[in-house]
Amino acid sequence: MTQCQHSSHVEPKPQFNNPLPEIRVNGVVIDEESLASELQYHQGPDFSVVVQQAGQALVIKQLLFEEARRKGFQAANEDEEVAVQKLLEKEVKYDDVDESICQRYFENNRQKFTTSPLLEVDHILLAAAKDDIPAREVAKNQAKDIISQLQGDPLLFPTLATEFSACPSKKMGGSLGQISHGQTVPEFERQISRLPQGLAKSPIESRYGFHVVNVTRKIEGKLLDYSMVADKVRGYLVHRSSHLAVQAYIQQLVEAAEIQGIEMLFMEENIHI
Repeated sequence: MTQCQHSSHVEPKPQFNNPLPEIRVNGVVIDEESLASELQYHQGPDFSVVVQQAGQALVIKQLLFEEARRKGFQAANEDEEVAVQKLLEKEVKYDDVDESICQRYFENNRQKFTTSPLLEVDHILLAAAKDDIPAREVAKNQAKDIISQLQGDPLLFPTLATEFSACPSKKMGGSLGQISHGQTVPEFERQISRLPQGLAKSPIESRYGFHVVNVTRKIEGKLLDYSMVADKVRGYLVHRSSHLAVQAYIQQLVEAAEIQGIEMLFMEENIHI
């Protein structure tokens, strides 16, 4: 029976070995169920840090809800989050981003504004499931053996691709054609983008297994003119300016509030409105 057929299945509530803290915000208790639910949105190996992040997020939401109600931004039967948006739109002020600021940011960050590099790549995929450690070790060693053969005779690449590759590109001698940003899985793209032209000396690992890679052609990205990215630059700077202003506004609420059960370290990633 497939997962989608379990329509009546009810997920059990999460169980925690460590007790969750009782958090109070201006006398209002954030119940344990809300904190347990919030934990799923925060990841990390250290449970205490995850609890800290989740707790901070709930404190911030509570403070914003309280402020929105206090200042009359919540109409009858209106969603609290809508009221918070009204509060922030009215109360948070930030400087406008003019053209001179945009151009200065562009000139100081020229390398951020380039076309994507273009690669022509041949590869041989030695497939192995990402959770099958023995199979991945076999695939890695096989990829190394193929690289050794190709170092002796590069012209063998199409033949070896046809014989060993688990990718449909084997029918084209392993050719993936031209690859630009976003066309392959991220972990593969990150690695091949750093390769020089020619046969990679080591296997490239991805979620699919190990790849023998030959970069047959590499065209580096070109710097873009300001006119081509002006809207993007302005949009980024406006977003950054407004985000910092919201962050400062929330910090003021935190400093004025009575908060118990958690230390507000005010980590930026917890500010999601």
